[in-house]
Amino acid sequence: MKIITDSKTLSDLSNWADTLIKRIQVEMENQGINASGNLSNSLEYRITDEGDGTHIQVLADPYFIYAEGGRDKGKIPRNFTDILKQWIKDKGLSVNDKEDAQFASSIAWKIAKHGSARHRDKNPADVVGPALDEMRPKLNQILESSLVAYVNDSLFGL
Repeated sequence: MKIITDSKTLSDLSNWADTLIKRIQVEMENQGINASGNLSNSLEYRITDEGDGTHIQVLADPYFIYAEGGRDKGKIPRNFTDILKQWIKDKGLSVNDKEDAQFASSIAWKIAKHGSARHRDKNPADVVGPALDEMRPKLNQILESSLVAYVNDSLFGL
């Protein structure tokens, strides 16, 4: 059953989702997985009305999962060394192009053979969970208000 069709509720949900993204971005910064800011800036939300209800999706660049949980050993992207060279620069670890390339190549080899440290240590960075835990009560308030308005309008014509 679709209840969330009124503009006030949709506006409240949009504001909530925007605040959630900002909270996730803060958590990314706090946990040190925001070297260049590109991943953080890629976060966006989408609110859709489907047959089974209204959905809020938070979207990010595809490598978000690796930033949070690390990378398992095995095949790496073809341009992984170039990605790591840029990461080295973004982290402020750059010395010169030649040493950056050697360092990036060493990191790529280590990840391909053993996985990333975050993955090996089974130490994922949960940036979404804390943000959702903090924001869930406000979402519940929005939905409760919407439900009350829906019931009043539909059943009692108020």
